[in-house]
Amino acid sequence: MKKAIILITFISIQLIGFDVSLLHSQKQAIQKEKLNEIEASHQNQKYNWVSPLNLSLSKNRTKSATDATHSTLDKAAMRLNQDIFRSGGIYYTLSFADKQKSYQLLSLEREDKQLYEQIYTAVLSLKRLNLQLKQSEYRLKNLEIDVFLKQEQYKTGSVDMTQLNRAIMDKNDQLKQIITSKESITKTKKTLKQLTPLDYENINTPIFTMMPQEEYMQQNYAIHQAALQSDMNFNQYKIIKSNYLPHISLNAEMGYQDYDHQIYATDYNGYYNSAGLLMTIPLDFNTNTTIQEQKALYLQTKLQVEDEKIAQKAAYEESLELIKNYQEYIEITYQNLDLYDALIIMTQQGFKAGYKSGYDLQTIQNTQKIDALEIKINETNIQLELLKLHFAQQQRITYE
Repeated sequence: MKKAIILITFISIQLIGFDVSLLHSQKQAIQKEKLNEIEASHQNQKYNWVSPLNLSLSKNRTKSATDATHSTLDKAAMRLNQDIFRSGGIYYTLSFADKQKSYQLLSLEREDKQLYEQIYTAVLSLKRLNLQLKQSEYRLKNLEIDVFLKQEQYKTGSVDMTQLNRAIMDKNDQLKQIITSKESITKTKKTLKQLTPLDYENINTPIFTMMPQEEYMQQNYAIHQAALQSDMNFNQYKIIKSNYLPHISLNAEMGYQDYDHQIYATDYNGYYNSAGLLMTIPLDFNTNTTIQEQKALYLQTKLQVEDEKIAQKAAYEESLELIKNYQEYIEITYQNLDLYDALIIMTQQGFKAGYKSGYDLQTIQNTQKIDALEIKINETNIQLELLKLHFAQQQRITYE
């Protein structure tokens, strides 16, 4: 058997295109509505500092307690009380809204990709489980041969009951393993059906490749989310701080009134308007502690960005080591396959010469098939590790 040498190749990862038809239509609709919710929430958050324009209509009638005179006042007005300066609070409110939107969009994008990660993970897991099931079936064949030979040897007294019983128990354990593998396949198929209308046989998984650590860190979801959370807390700290600094508000009113008095010639019918500025300086006993509390929260999340970088670097290095181990397993197994090639030739010659049994040949051939499947299993394990790294990277999915 030809030996294959597998090396880890560091190339820039090509983010795959996502076929949204993989997902159930309901899940696509849910993700789309979440996007609409984020857009609406951003508009609300961005302009919640703008005060409403109040419209009022009033009619007042006053009657004297000593005579029959009375007066009436009909009035319609628009009033506005709007902050126009908050010691930087308005700027940081707008900045907070933008950062919050970016954070929510990134979280939704990550959630989208996790759905696809679950699909491809399930498909690759099913592939691995089916390979392991085939391995178990070949092992069972070898164990059945072993039990048969032990029975024949027990009849002739070549082995004792302990050895025969051990062979039977090994066979039963393998049967149980086959049942367990089938149960795992059923459960994984159920998980997949909850995500996609397609059968796993009809889902083509991309070939994932390795990327440099620097690129992995630059495009990492968890790190970017931690950074945006830190930015949001910084803006929140500035907003709270501005609440205890001078505010300047614009007070304005414009309206129309109709005033009628029976005695005094003070009737006035017409439009009027007024405008003024108000400066407010809040004085609060808890000012310093409230500001310090929010500042501590900001500094904490700022440190968490560096903590997340350490965690993601460790995750990358762990996957890298696992991939190297799987590749070493593959290389060793290829060497074993070369040995089995030679053993099969020798056994075939011995069988023709009459000093080797057909059972020896079947056992070696089954063992070779088990190792050949082991190579495919480890190749699948490598793809599962690369899949994790791939889906830790940013890429937007669009639902039409």
